[in-house]
Amino acid sequence: MNSGFVQEQAKTFAARLTREASGIDAQVNLAFAIALGRAPRDWETRESAALAREHGLHTLCWGLLNMSEFLYVE
Repeated sequence: MNSGFVQEQAKTFAARLTREASGIDAQVNLAFAIALGRAPRDWETRESAALAREHGLHTLCWGLLNMSEFLYVE
């Protein structure tokens, strides 16, 4: 979860989102699609965008990579 590898992957993921989508809402939508294979719920979009604005897009990516929904197939 806090390993250097995961941190580096989160930064790489954030860089990809920055290249492929413009605007924080579009980046959040793309992040959820890539990481979780689904669109974010309305509240997830709001909270994720706020997190990314306050702490950086890489922090959102780190959080997505550590979600149980990402780690385990249901």
